[in-house]
Amino acid sequence: MPDTDDSPPETKLSAAERLAQAQAALRALEGAEGGRTGRAQCARPAPLCPLAPMTRPLTTLQQMTLARGRVHELTGSARHTLAVLTAAAAAREGPVLWLRPGWRTDTLCPQGVRALTGPGVPLLDALILADCPREGDILWAMEEGLRAGCVALVVAEIGTPPDLRQIRRLHLAAAEGLAGNGPDGGRTANGGAPGIAPLGLLLAQERADSRIAGVESRWALQALPPEPAMPPGGRLSGNGPRWKLERLRARQAPPAEWVIDCQRMPAAPQIAAPVTAPARHG
Repeated sequence: MPDTDDSPPETKLSAAERLAQAQAALRALEGAEGGRTGRAQCARPAPLCPLAPMTRPLTTLQQMTLARGRVHELTGSARHTLAVLTAAAAAREGPVLWLRPGWRTDTLCPQGVRALTGPGVPLLDALILADCPREGDILWAMEEGLRAGCVALVVAEIGTPPDLRQIRRLHLAAAEGLAGNGPDGGRTANGGAPGIAPLGLLLAQERADSRIAGVESRWALQALPPEPAMPPGGRLSGNGPRWKLERLRARQAPPAEWVIDCQRMPAAPQIAAPVTAPARHG
């Protein structure tokens, strides 16, 4: 006689239930469920790189930190300078993708970048400049670059501010690129690079006072006039460039501003005390 199926009805699971069971089994194998299931926790292999870049925000200046897996905005008359300094900090961890409108004739000057960042910063070696033929290609390339998890930073110079739906897509792509690399810094199916925690920067091509809604944080950099010449034996940093750094918006910090006074960035930045107290929270 042919075999009959005597399996109880409860063993015939739907596709969603089978997926949930598979996910629970994977968590148990990784040790996440070890305490509840009684299974021995599996020993994790040593990470391919330190965990610090994955867990700490990217620090551009002493008072400027950018959350990983999110998209931020840079404004102000010196926003391109701030973008270069941020790219220099990210270049120590991985490639930097800089997206520009292809119809623009101006571009980054290698000599100016080298003079701004100082020696020993591998920005020019890590920098990937991409000219996009259409404005819509800039956001598309930014989204794909963040999702891939292969670059430490994606900078996008835009003409038209993206709407909330587009910003949400960029946040999700950055979070996916961050999660795809895994907490142990290993490669996964999305092709991400080990130890790279991507984040995105948006800056207006022509407007210095842009306000893009939905970004994680908004920072502004303005050039300040130089201080008067100091007498012999005076303060050396008074002869260097001076900027005003403003934190206009951040989810976990109030607005504030600082005066940056230094001779070379970012080799020895000197950030003075806040010139104004935070005006409001949120």
